[in-house]
Amino acid sequence: MFTLEAINQGHVQFTGPDFPKLIAYFKDLSMVENTVDIQSGQVTYRSQTGQTLEKQGYQATVPVSDQANLDQFVTILRNHQAGQTDFLTFCQETAEAGIYKWVTDLEAMTCSYVDKVEQPVFVEAVPSVKN
Repeated sequence: MFTLEAINQGHVQFTGPDFPKLIAYFKDLSMVENTVDIQSGQVTYRSQTGQTLEKQGYQATVPVSDQANLDQFVTILRNHQAGQTDFLTFCQETAEAGIYKWVTDLEAMTCSYVDKVEQPVFVEAVPSVKN
């Protein structure tokens, strides 16, 4: 069922290295898009039927850099995906690298990391869950 309660349960259950499992869980809820804006703290979820759910998420306490640094960001992302940082650290470091939001497209299975001028800085394929 596409509810904030169900979505929040997924966030509790799957973190960091479990991102593919979180995405599979979200797909089971009929989610098609998830946008995380760490500059404003706004998180938006959209379902296949067009339903939109919003909540206040984590807001970076450091200013988002005006200039995106791709190499710095990729290192931050890989460290987080390897379980070396928690989500709050990931968000802070992401802001410092000039990324203010990311959009996960659950139909295309991509995650796009976006700078302050709305340009994708890095787009990666979301890996499938390994059984």
